[in-house]
Amino acid sequence: MRIEIDPAVESRIKTTAPGRVVRYTMNVSNFGNVADQPSIHNHTQTGAGWSPTPGMNTLDGWKVNYALIEGFHTEFPIERPCVQLTIGDTPAPDQCYKTAVGISAGTVMLPTMPAYTTLHLVAIIHIDPSAALTNREIGIKVLSSFGSAETGGDHDETAIWDDSCTIDENGDGIPDNFRPNCDTNEQILELRLRAPDLEIVSITVTKKTASVGEMLSVNVQIRNVGNIHATDVNVVLCVDQSVRSIQKYGCDEENIAYRQLIEAVMPVGAGAEEDPPTLTLLYLVKAGSHDVAVVIDPDNMIVESNEDNNVQMVSGTMGSRFGFLDVGVEVIAQYSVPAIILGATIALMWVAVVVMYGRRMEALDRFAEKSSLLANLSDDDQVF
Repeated sequence: MRIEIDPAVESRIKTTAPGRVVRYTMNVSNFGNVADQPSIHNHTQTGAGWSPTPGMNTLDGWKVNYALIEGFHTEFPIERPCVQLTIGDTPAPDQCYKTAVGISAGTVMLPTMPAYTTLHLVAIIHIDPSAALTNREIGIKVLSSFGSAETGGDHDETAIWDDSCTIDENGDGIPDNFRPNCDTNEQILELRLRAPDLEIVSITVTKKTASVGEMLSVNVQIRNVGNIHATDVNVVLCVDQSVRSIQKYGCDEENIAYRQLIEAVMPVGAGAEEDPPTLTLLYLVKAGSHDVAVVIDPDNMIVESNEDNNVQMVSGTMGSRFGFLDVGVEVIAQYSVPAIILGATIALMWVAVVVMYGRRMEALDRFAEKSSLLANLSDDDQVF
């Protein structure tokens, strides 16, 4: 059995970030002259090197799933995930699956492969969101159902990983071992975890109160302690919203008092000694006293290694000079004009009613007068 990445289709080295899902497409081939049903196993490194026993070891929190690709050379290939069997289930002949019982429960089994055939296998790696920002490696091993070379099975399969055909310890792009002496049933995948980590170093406010409508300066120092730069970084002032609410739901649009965009923040590394640059945000004073928070990436558009250090409250409240008195004045100013308009409208309506009533009474008087004249005329006609 052999497993390898086709360099014309895939790369064994990928740059990604914690919390992401990465796919690797590999070729699994039966180079023997008999049919074989291979199994797939994950291996990782320990302090003593590559572990001969399958397991994630130091990559606790990571998860690897597998799928087969149907119609790889067609325009619309289909990815068929390996299914989890339960007791009594029988897999389809062309299906990969995870075993249900026994000491090998959870082992990924591929379909029986005739001699000199190839399957296209996809390793779907779910990276732990809290993974450290460093380079990680996962070894994928395919085992023959006939066993290893020690038991007369796959002639170049051994438990140790030092003779793998894909080990490149010096990083020169050339494998350390060469065929036919190296193991061809082992494929090492390298993930280079890169992500920014933006944090608020300090917040300085020299003046916290002013007249309504004036601007107050909020000086903020921000640095990137990740291992890659961050681009299009939004920094906002969020008013009257708690840190917990901002971290869970983000800053509501109506609570954003000021927004500034930073094109790029370069990494400095954790524990850097240099003083980060200062960013000045402007707070438009509103009536009353308000809690103000500085928020980095409020829409959570940047994937960071730590999302918990993007919010910090300004010490104390900020607002107008006379506090609640300004709020009262603002309320009066806000409702006085509508009240005056409403009063004037009511007065005009009353004048209209009085005018209409007066005209009606005048019309009724004229009608009564005309009715009396007509009655007198009728009496005169009777006399003649």
